[in-house]
Amino acid sequence: MKRLRIPGFIDVINVDDPKEIIDLNHDARIDRQFLLRVPIFNWLILKRSLGVLSFAGRRFPTMMSRGSVERASAQAKLGEALNAKASSVREGPEELEKLASWIKGLGSDSEVSVLVQQVVGQLFTPTFIATQESWEAAKILVAAPRSSN
Repeated sequence: MKRLRIPGFIDVINVDDPKEIIDLNHDARIDRQFLLRVPIFNWLILKRSLGVLSFAGRRFPTMMSRGSVERASAQAKLGEALNAKASSVREGPEELEKLASWIKGLGSDSEVSVLVQQVVGQLFTPTFIATQESWEAAKILVAAPRSSN
């Protein structure tokens, strides 16, 4: 964990260790309320991130506070929907055969990302079709909050 702090200007913690990320996630002091407008550099980063991680004026669930009723309701609804699909997932969609082949070293590394996106995407939207273009868009979405552009 690395911290850069200049009072009133910036207070940023960079964490890339999975255990530290989990620990911070369980820390009640860490939340996504975004009420403060200082330090100023943090506010600029936040504005950019909220712009990228929102759609049609609504924040993505990852950008909503822990106490958000809307977020809790959406998580409960998603949990119910995924639980309803659990038995069919255990049986496995056709795409799992291709993923199993890749794990065995028989598939192409260039195909695995789209295959995983297909399997996971259809859990949320049954008609979802993953393509190389949708994979490239996903990579852009992941990189966008960290981009200076």
